[in-house]
Amino acid sequence: MTSVLLALGSTLLMHPVHETVCEIEWNAETRRIEVALRIDVLDEQWMARSIQADADDDWQGEYLRSKLFFDPQVGQGERTASGPAESGPTESEAVKLSGRPIRWVGRKPDGGHVWWFFEVVCKDGRPPTSIQTRLLFDRHRDYQHRIVVLGKPVADDGKRISILLTEQKPSAALMLVR
Repeated sequence: MTSVLLALGSTLLMHPVHETVCEIEWNAETRRIEVALRIDVLDEQWMARSIQADADDDWQGEYLRSKLFFDPQVGQGERTASGPAESGPTESEAVKLSGRPIRWVGRKPDGGHVWWFFEVVCKDGRPPTSIQTRLLFDRHRDYQHRIVVLGKPVADDGKRISILLTEQKPSAALMLVR
């Protein structure tokens, strides 16, 4: 029995979970979504290397704008994605997406992780109703993005709303206000 547990433990160590945790909240006063995204420091370093960013540059905001979309829209003159609508377009399909503007606020190291802080600007005064990500799928195809919605909206069971995005399911509906 001990050898079975040891083998299982070794297997789990060889296959670490690649995950971000994101907390989002609608701020009715500023009419913006406030976002705190926790990522592994090694993933942040990989992202910077992948775009050849200088460590002193404020590259994170631009990187987010190219990988994370609130109310995604296919860019003008671009072809639409082929395939199931729920899967969304992949980067290999050469589809240019845009969404609501992201405003970079800053970052804060936290041990082996780093928190990225940014806002989603909602010029129309309404929160977005959907989210789509391509963040880190080019690093590891089994990446998971856990999104926790803070504030008043809760699920029917009284718990906070949580969304899990993966490469197979990179988009979801958002419910930020009731």
